[in-house]
Amino acid sequence: MINITVEFFGIPRQRTGEAEASVSLGNDQGTLAELLHQLSRDFTDFGDTCVVDGQLDPLYIANRDGEEFLTDPASTLKDGDRILILSSDAGG
Repeated sequence: MINITVEFFGIPRQRTGEAEASVSLGNDQGTLAELLHQLSRDFTDFGDTCVVDGQLDPLYIANRDGEEFLTDPASTLKDGDRILILSSDAGG
């Protein structure tokens, strides 16, 4: 099992009502798609607004550890990753 910390900024924060969430995925590694699926289950408004067909709506973006933007739903996540989800226009 891996543990991912997810930070929400802007609209994603409004939809979840949280600044941060811890998510456990049941494998030794996970994917962005699995993370988004779990977040959509935990935060219905987030899933309805920010996730389309298992990936982030193009209006939103994910960043890993402040170093790498993730767009591919198959992007591999590892234990301890911090993922920031924000509006794509806020990402600079």
